[in-house]
Amino acid sequence: MDTNCKECSSRTTDIKKLFQVKSRLDAFHFGSCRRAYFIGIIVSAEGRSSGSSYFVFQQPAYPRDCKEVSNACSSTHNTSGVYLIKPDGHPEPFEAYCDNDLDTGGWTVLQRRGSDSVNFSRSWKDFRNGFGFLGSDFWIGNDKIAVLTSQKRYQLRMDFENVAGETYHVTYDEFRISDEWGDYYISSLGTFERSDGTIPEWCPANEIFSDETCERTCDDPDTCISATSRTKSEQCVCVGDYLRQQEQCIPLNQCNCFVADKGGVLMEGHFYINSRCTRKSTCRNNRLVDESYQCGSHATCATKSGVRKCYCNTNYQGDGVTCTSLPKDCHELYVSGTRSDGVYTIYPDGWPSGIQVYCEMGSNGGGWTVFQRRSSAYVDFYRGLSDYKNGFGNNNHDHWLGNKYIHSMTNQKTYQLRIDLRDSGSSSKYAVYSTFRINNEADKYRLSVGSHRGNTGYDSLSGSNNKPFSTKDRDNDGWSSYDCAERHRGAWWFYEYYRCRDDYSASYCRSDCPSHSYYCELFPDGSDNCAYCAYSHLNGDYDGSTRGTHMFWYSSSLNSYGCNLQYTDMKIRPV
Repeated sequence: MDTNCKECSSRTTDIKKLFQVKSRLDAFHFGSCRRAYFIGIIVSAEGRSSGSSYFVFQQPAYPRDCKEVSNACSSTHNTSGVYLIKPDGHPEPFEAYCDNDLDTGGWTVLQRRGSDSVNFSRSWKDFRNGFGFLGSDFWIGNDKIAVLTSQKRYQLRMDFENVAGETYHVTYDEFRISDEWGDYYISSLGTFERSDGTIPEWCPANEIFSDETCERTCDDPDTCISATSRTKSEQCVCVGDYLRQQEQCIPLNQCNCFVADKGGVLMEGHFYINSRCTRKSTCRNNRLVDESYQCGSHATCATKSGVRKCYCNTNYQGDGVTCTSLPKDCHELYVSGTRSDGVYTIYPDGWPSGIQVYCEMGSNGGGWTVFQRRSSAYVDFYRGLSDYKNGFGNNNHDHWLGNKYIHSMTNQKTYQLRIDLRDSGSSSKYAVYSTFRINNEADKYRLSVGSHRGNTGYDSLSGSNNKPFSTKDRDNDGWSSYDCAERHRGAWWFYEYYRCRDDYSASYCRSDCPSHSYYCELFPDGSDNCAYCAYSHLNGDYDGSTRGTHMFWYSSSLNSYGCNLQYTDMKIRPV
C-alpha cells in the first residue's frame, strides 16, 4: 500500500455506493418527474490551491479533502467510504464520507438523506456541529463546510433520484460559505448547470412533493382527498396543520370557517355550539357566522353522539331552543292543530321512544286514540297473552294496540271509552263509558269502566267491570266449568254469568238452547245445556261458524241481537 494512504485507508468504511441510498428532498419538484429525492450534496476541489506558493510542495499530515484522499490512494483502488481529513484552519482532523465512484471520484459529501430515520428539523447548534451518521443520513456541519470551502475553489454537485429510479443532478462551479460570524452565508455559487433539460421547481411554502393519500381543504376539512382522486398521484400537497384553500396551503386557523373554541374548521352548512351553549357558529358561504344561542326552558345543554347543542328534555320535542311537550295521546295532537285521521307517534308515560297509534280526528269531536278495530276476517284475533300484551295487526286497519300500551295511556289521565258498532243490518250504533282504565300485567289487565250512555240499547260491558283479561292461554275468568276465552274463541274481560242447567231442567235446556239461535253469545255444552261468559265480546271470530264464537254485543236494539257485527272499534279520549 502507498505510504501516503496508511492513515486514510485505516478509517475506510465499506459502503459500496452512495447511490444505493435514497432520501427525500421535500423542497424540490422536477416538473412531470414525480417525487424527487435528494441523494447528496458533494463538493470536489478543482486542484487550485488558495494557499501560499511556499507551501505548494508541503505534504500535510492528513488529506485536506476527499480529492486529496483519492489522489493519495489512487494506486490502491480506494473505494467510497469514511476517511479522516483535516482542512486548512480546522483544529482537528474529522471523518468525512468520500464518494470515489462518481465521475473521477474525490467528492466530499456534505449531506445525505435516504430515509426518515434522522430528524433534520434541528437547531442552529446542530447544523453548526453536524449530526446523523456518515454511513446513512447526515449533515456534516456548517463549521466544517465553511473551513473546507475556504481553502480551495470547490464545485458543488447536488444529486437527486425519484421514485421511478430516474436520477438528476445540478452543479455550481464555485461554492463557498462564510463562517458563523457571517451566519454561514453562501458567498459564492458560480455558474449553474443541470444534467438534462428538466428544471427543478420548488413546491410553494408549506407543501411537499408527495404521494400521501390524504390532503384536506378549508371547504371540507373532514374529507380526505386521496391520491387516486387527484389528476396526478404525486404532486405538491399541504402538510401538517395546513389546509388547501384554492391554490394555497394556509394554516388551519386562517381558514375562513375556523372556530377557535373547536380548534378546527367547519364544513359548509355545519355549526358549532360553544361549551355553555350561549353561542352558535355556522359556516355559510365559506364564512363563519356567529350568533347568540340559548336553550329553551325545557331543554338542556349536552353532547350526544359527538354533537353539543341544546336538547329538549324527556317528554318534549323541538330544536332545543324551542321545546314543546310530546303528545301523550291523540287528543294532545288534536289540540296542537292536527286534524286529519291517520297513524301518529305519541309518547305515553313510560314510553320515551314513542308508540304509533291510529288517531280519529275528523269525527265525534276528534282526538280519539283507537286501540281496537274489526272490519274483516283478515286478522286473526284468537291469540295468546303475549300477542294481546304487545299488540298485533295494522294500525291503519284491523288491530289490537297492546295491553301494555293501553295500561300506560289509561293510567296517565282520566279517559272515557267510546265503542262504535255496525250491526248485520248495517246500522251504526255507539256506546260511551264515562271512565275507562285497565291495570298492569301483574293484576291481569283488570278492567275499570264508569257509567254508560249511547244508542246500543243495552249496557253490555259493565258486567265486565273489575274483571281480569283472559286469553286462550290465560284462563282468568273465574269459572271453573269453562275456559271462556277458548269457548268464545277470543280474548276479553270474561266472567261467570249464565249456564242454562244452573237455572233450568235438562229437558227445558234441551229444547230452549237450540231454539234461541239468534242469541249468538250462547255456546252449546252437550245436548241439554248452553252457556255464555259475558254480554259482549268484540274480539271473537269475525264470522263465527259455531255458536258462541262470534264477535257480539248483546242488545235487542241491534240486528240479530248484536250477533255477526260488521264493524267495531274501541277508542279513548281524556275526560
